[in-house]
Amino acid sequence: MQDIEMLHHIHKSTEMGREGILSVLGSAKDAALRTALEQQLTEYEQMMGSSARLLEERGKTPKGAPAAAKLSARMTSAVKTWMDPSPSKIAEMMVQGNTMGMTKSLRQMRTYASEDGRVKDLADKLLQTEEANIQQMKGFL
Repeated sequence: MQDIEMLHHIHKSTEMGREGILSVLGSAKDAALRTALEQQLTEYEQMMGSSARLLEERGKTPKGAPAAAKLSARMTSAVKTWMDPSPSKIAEMMVQGNTMGMTKSLRQMRTYASEDGRVKDLADKLLQTEEANIQQMKGFL
């Protein structure tokens, strides 16, 4: 895997993370949980912006997450939060999403041959962010 492929992966992953948070944010009534989700949203948006800039430097347009995947995530979140809008349920959903994101990123990193240290740093930051998000959400379980 080269830098461009890794940047597309980072962009898609952060977009899905952003979508996941947006899909539950309206149901998060607990102030501390809402604050944590908003902070995570900001982190994802910053990484999305960084990946987009690095892709544009290379003459590439960022590939977003598939519309079907985003719709599916939104619908699943809507049903789950309708059935149980508790902070614990929302945190559980976020842990599951972050774990899925980490797993995909770790697989990508195994085949990644870094050419640009900035891309490697951004990929590492994504993994660290997913890990930190899981730890943060554990407090709400």
